[in-house]
Amino acid sequence: MNEAAAEAASFVEKWRTRWPEWGIARVFVRADQRELAEHWFALLQEWTDAASTTEPAPGLAKLAWWQEELRGWAKGARRHPLGARLQKQPVDWNAVADALPALAHRGEQLDAPALSRLAQALSDAEQRLFDEQRDGKSSIDHLLGEALGRIQKPDEASGGTRPRRILSALALKRAQTGQSPVPPLGTLRCSWRAARAHGPG
Repeated sequence: MNEAAAEAASFVEKWRTRWPEWGIARVFVRADQRELAEHWFALLQEWTDAASTTEPAPGLAKLAWWQEELRGWAKGARRHPLGARLQKQPVDWNAVADALPALAHRGEQLDAPALSRLAQALSDAEQRLFDEQRDGKSSIDHLLGEALGRIQKPDEASGGTRPRRILSALALKRAQTGQSPVPPLGTLRCSWRAARAHGPG
């Protein structure tokens, strides 16, 4: 493993640490999409971590850096290790960059229209990444909830691509049961139902 791959793996491992359920749930994702999904979700975690920092200024600076980075990805350039796996994917990185500042608005500054644009940009990105044409904007809400403190509704875990449906269903299961991580048997049932486009189970 070269240095860049090792650095990318460290970001993926950080995400896996927060979502140990994925070790079971990933079996319901197409084998050729598992690594891609993990890199994508690790990328989203970097953004939500930046947005949820208690000090606004560093968070804003990190999001601004990511905007610049994503615009570079659109031009074929990259600096962040996760870009080695993601940058060449058929995603409109400029659209994601344009929408990313919505994560910086929290509390009384919450900008609902901007968040809706971000959710749509991320949904479009996931449809391209995982080659699925599904309406998944609302299923992005668990991601936004990490940064903004919003708990998704039960009907919001059933939209989007298969990786998104599975992760959203697990997030909702955590919120409903107060168990984090979700126990193995619950993870298996929840992930299977989400993969089949049912509710969170």
